[in-house]
Amino acid sequence: VDDCVSVNLQQEYNNASDYPVEVGYCLTLPRNTVVSGFVATSEGRRIKAIVKEKEEAEKQYEDAIASGNTAYLVERTLKEDQNEFNINIGNFEPHKTIIVEISFLCPISNESRGKRSYRFPLELLPKEGTISYTCEVFSSSTVTRIEATAGTTVEGHQVIWKGNASALLSDLSVSILTEEKEHHAIVETDIDDPRLQSVMITHYPCAPETEEDLIAQPQLEYVFVVDRSGSMEGKSIEYTKKALNILIHALPPESKFNIVGFGSSVDNLFPSSVTYTEENLNKAKQHITSISANLGGTDLLKPLRGIFSTPMDPAYPRLIFVLTDGEVEDRNGTIAEVKRSIEDNGRLYALGIGRDVDKKLVQGICDAGRGNYEFVQSADDIEKVVISLFERSQVAQFHSLCVGWPTSTDVTQSPSVIPRIENNSRHVIYAVLENSPPIGETLNITGIGPSGPVVWDIKVTHHKGNTIKRFVALSRIRDLQEGKKSGNTGAKSEIIQLGIKYQLATKHTSFIAIDELNNPVTGTLKLVKYKHKPPPPQVDLSYGLRCCCTSCCRATYFGSDDGSDDVIQQKQPQHRQQQQPSCCRAAYFSASDDGSDDDIQQQQQQQQQQQQRPGVSVGYEYIVSKQQFTGGWDLNSASQLSNLTPEQVNQNKPQHVSENAWTTAFVIALLENFFISTKSIWGVVTKKAKTFMIRELTKGGLDTRSASTEADNIIKLATDFIILSVH
Repeated sequence: VDDCVSVNLQQEYNNASDYPVEVGYCLTLPRNTVVSGFVATSEGRRIKAIVKEKEEAEKQYEDAIASGNTAYLVERTLKEDQNEFNINIGNFEPHKTIIVEISFLCPISNESRGKRSYRFPLELLPKEGTISYTCEVFSSSTVTRIEATAGTTVEGHQVIWKGNASALLSDLSVSILTEEKEHHAIVETDIDDPRLQSVMITHYPCAPETEEDLIAQPQLEYVFVVDRSGSMEGKSIEYTKKALNILIHALPPESKFNIVGFGSSVDNLFPSSVTYTEENLNKAKQHITSISANLGGTDLLKPLRGIFSTPMDPAYPRLIFVLTDGEVEDRNGTIAEVKRSIEDNGRLYALGIGRDVDKKLVQGICDAGRGNYEFVQSADDIEKVVISLFERSQVAQFHSLCVGWPTSTDVTQSPSVIPRIENNSRHVIYAVLENSPPIGETLNITGIGPSGPVVWDIKVTHHKGNTIKRFVALSRIRDLQEGKKSGNTGAKSEIIQLGIKYQLATKHTSFIAIDELNNPVTGTLKLVKYKHKPPPPQVDLSYGLRCCCTSCCRATYFGSDDGSDDVIQQKQPQHRQQQQPSCCRAAYFSASDDGSDDDIQQQQQQQQQQQQRPGVSVGYEYIVSKQQFTGGWDLNSASQLSNLTPEQVNQNKPQHVSENAWTTAFVIALLENFFISTKSIWGVVTKKAKTFMIRELTKGGLDTRSASTEADNIIKLATDFIILSVH
């Protein structure tokens, strides 16, 4: 089914000992994944588990063991930071084999429109033994291509991998490329109850660019929360400082900002956020140069409490950016603080740096703060990824979204209140409709976008099944478990009802199965425990897939576990040093060793020619540092950065263009010609610079759209001048 994955994991257990055992097995699944079924097969008997309230399931399990029967219990652990499920087999008879089949559900994560990927975590597979993996692809869109892990066989819409576990060095991955639809909905009529309709809507809100967008300068409050603990020392703190220098120049003129450093203590640039002005920008630049990794431990809770303790100005929605590389002192308390205190129109973004970062913290605070997160392994990538996060935060949003369900219908929707959605992003809405008239060929969603009210007509595909309703329940349970009301009695009661009704293992419900033996087991049980390593931090979940993975690993699950792990080291790509383009080399000269008059004269001629050519002898960071808070560069900066006199810079300036607009175009052209390989970093400031140019040009009577076109023409004119002068 589109936008979701159903996985069956089959494992074989063999008790080769001479005595009965109780197997304790911990299965750690990716985030937002839930166990949805459990079946055991022993000597031809197929025992299917059912879901009951957790305490009742535990009691039945203990009673069955005491009676000498084999019992199976699957329950979610209470660890908030792990998605762990304990699987217990009691009274496992000696010299017997049991095959267990565990089913789990998870929503997808799209890589892009028309491309979805599923990765079956390597950590869920044994290190030795034979593995058989089958992935069946189902899509309402036309599948154009399927890509998979090396060694797999693709037969139609089925992907198959068979071989020895030792041959696998990475996750089993499948990528599906489709002819993507703009929006689509699947209505699934229940096989057992035709009056029950389950709906899954995949929605891509998109707002066309307007003239107002070209000069839009949103009023926002930006708070940069920077880890300055000792572990950030070295390249991490230096690249973070470079990123901060770019970010503070990219801020819209009509905004507020602050920089908050944290470790064991907190160091604020300003007591609270201040208006973005030239004076405050200069203070921030001076502050950034003095930043070092000198604040001790990693206590993120303290600075966040300080930020939230200052009421947010309703006219300036607050965006918080957290940059950290370590484990905080109170992960759960920090996530809870964000859930409790984040404002309705505020958001939190985070960058996790290095291999030791607390990934569950980064994911948790961003989920609670309705923002995005990224991870970087190398400090060299900090600038690029931070800028990417910042650009995502600037994307226009849609709010007040509402689905037009049939009237007089009992609807359970998740999320119950649709959050703000970024322009051009994907989001999924689930719902179950009971006693409802049949849904027609379209559904509509209404909302408010950057330019006002919007209505989307969503095309509907109908089919029969029992899958989507469980995803509706899963989504609702996740809302209750992770939402602000998750601690109340009503939430627990609803989770229990949903878990039992839709057969899902939750914090409050568990799977229980009892195999009543003809010859009950007697004697003392020996407890055998086995635990997988947790899955990798960023696991892409899939859509429209039904995966069946079988592993035979008899020797793996019994006997001592020495805890040793094989470590696979992946070489990080080596970043090539940025070289100056050939047109910049003339900016550097060295005197001849022989000191001949001809050579000296030739050198003087070269130097004189160089004074008449634009060249760059500084890095892009220095160019950015000269940008004014309004977004432009003045004549003196353009002259200094280009090695030209002010008169030479203005030589080709069109008469109808102001000096500030021309010099800004000139510096943009310098960046685009001499530093094109790092545009993903500095591009955010040139966007602001072009907005400044458009505003300048509209002062001369041009409308916004014409001013945008004219700005592009002026930048091209400056580029032509630079290229012609160099050559």
